[in-house]
Amino acid sequence: MSPTRAEQAEKTRRTVLDTAQRLFAEHGFDATSLQLIADTMGVTKANVYYYFRSKADILVALLQGSITAFDELLEAAAQVPTGQQRRELLVDGFVEQVVAHRAVSPLNRTDPGARRHESLGRALDDQAERGLRLLFGADPTPDQTAAYWTATELGPALRGLDHLTDDDLRATLRRLCLRVLDV
Repeated sequence: MSPTRAEQAEKTRRTVLDTAQRLFAEHGFDATSLQLIADTMGVTKANVYYYFRSKADILVALLQGSITAFDELLEAAAQVPTGQQRRELLVDGFVEQVVAHRAVSPLNRTDPGARRHESLGRALDDQAERGLRLLFGADPTPDQTAAYWTATELGPALRGLDHLTDDDLRATLRRLCLRVLDV
């Protein structure tokens, strides 16, 4: 049985996303063009453009699942009394997202491509501020703020630990984040 037109369209859209994700991780967002994505897939640029009007739209599609999951995590954490239980919930949820999206994780709030996309940058900034306040209250100290930003910028650690299994990476990042946030 042949795939339906809708099934084929979704498969092609997913292939565009998978290819772009790999190329963004290899070359960076700025160095990856729609033409490179198309060439890598063996299709025309118009084929890629049919699914995504810009690289920024691809980036949004790649990050949307992670953004939604983190929003849900922040909502759940807001229901937990302050303290160690909230910190562990946030760290566990954050680390789980990082590990689940380890190929996309370098494309975070500091990536120039994400920063240029106004609504995406704003969403990432809002989430970061909510996480900081949930962990340390309305007026975090400079040490707490520094610890938070350090714990949530795991790109360098991911690059150095890419040989670890997901379970080992999860355990390592959890220990690291909890230690850093213990200020």
